[in-house]
Amino acid sequence: MKLIGVLGGTSWPSTILPYRMLNQEAERRLGPGHSARIALYSIDYHAILAAYRTDRDAIPALLRPEIDTLLSFRPDCWMIACNTLHATYDRLAQGLAHAPPFFHAVELVRRELLARSVGKVLLLGTRFTMEDGYFADPLRQVGIAVQIPALAERERIDTIQPRLAAGELDPEFATHFRDLIAHHATQGCEAVILGCTELPLVITQDICPILALDPLALQCRACVDFAVAS
Repeated sequence: MKLIGVLGGTSWPSTILPYRMLNQEAERRLGPGHSARIALYSIDYHAILAAYRTDRDAIPALLRPEIDTLLSFRPDCWMIACNTLHATYDRLAQGLAHAPPFFHAVELVRRELLARSVGKVLLLGTRFTMEDGYFADPLRQVGIAVQIPALAERERIDTIQPRLAAGELDPEFATHFRDLIAHHATQGCEAVILGCTELPLVITQDICPILALDPLALQCRACVDFAVAS
């Protein structure tokens, strides 16, 4: 099995998820007793997180050495376990042309939505992810309508996300998201994108009346596909 690189640490609760998903997927493919070969590099996210509020143009210079450290472990493929940082990866991608295959969350979601013939989706995530366009625009370019919550809802999600990142799992969070997703389902949304790595901690398919797409799960599946291929 090839070595999978994972850049994590963008919150410790969400970094647990790809480790578990990769190993579960490897065992499902290869049988009991098997686990994934993973190089998991957990970064100190504090400086990058602060830069989102003060100087977003500083983020590429903060992220690049962290990527270089992960790639120094010589993974055969890699992923970033943070949806928001994909916007920064896009700015660095040209300089990473000789890196091993990278599994991009937005590209994988777009491919999945097209394969399922989904015409309209609800995008949830950090306020940056919902408002910036780095996630929604590539979907709109292929004809998928992307709906984001109203401003008050975006602000509410922005208060919940840091609490999830700190490890708080209030049952009210799941209730809130269940009702929010149900509301948008009545407006024609056929799927919801869990565009923040912490959201799968409280949003599961069994509380969603529409398809729940977890970019992290798609990344993990793609990495294992690559890792077990002959």
